[in-house]
Amino acid sequence: MDYRYILWDWNGTLLNDVDACLNSVNDMLDERGLERIDIVRYREVIGVPIIKFYEKVFDLEKYDYAEIIKDFNEGYIRHLDEAHLSEGVIELLEYFKECGCRQIIVSSSNNDLLRKNTEKYGVTQYFDAILGSEDFFAGSKIERAKKYIAKNGTGRVLAIGDLEHDYELAAETGADCILLASGHDKKERLENTGAKVVESLIEVIDIINQ
Repeated sequence: MDYRYILWDWNGTLLNDVDACLNSVNDMLDERGLERIDIVRYREVIGVPIIKFYEKVFDLEKYDYAEIIKDFNEGYIRHLDEAHLSEGVIELLEYFKECGCRQIIVSSSNNDLLRKNTEKYGVTQYFDAILGSEDFFAGSKIERAKKYIAKNGTGRVLAIGDLEHDYELAAETGADCILLASGHDKKERLENTGAKVVESLIEVIDIINQ
């Protein structure tokens, strides 16, 4: 196993927070008298930057985007107890640690909230770096990943995520890619990238040792 870097996504990959996100969105729809969405619709329209998602769920000419982001994050915190580490996370983090890999979280989430949550779920010690966003607008994280690798030296890279955007990050950084189907994106979209798609992180060790 010769990976030097493991680029981890957080939301939907290390942390299974799909229900927390969906419930926060539906709270906002309820408050505005709009029709709720189910998990199928949620996965159909999710995207990065996150404004792509909100353009399809809310009328952004009618509703203020900054207010929507604020309301979502407040709701997400309210629902965070519904989230949990994904199946196999600790085993996989320990495996990569024993292999001497540098493990880095590269996330579209706000950096301060991200660090609080890695502490909350007891996994901070596994990571050489936590690279979140400076704001709450969930934009692209590709440049942060590229800068980290450029600063720390070349080596084989594996990106693990749950969105089509994680595949895009892998392509931009020259990384291999494994995508998790239990996260925020629809499975068919993930499979269309050509990346390895798994139902559980438990499958990752077997894949990389094939």
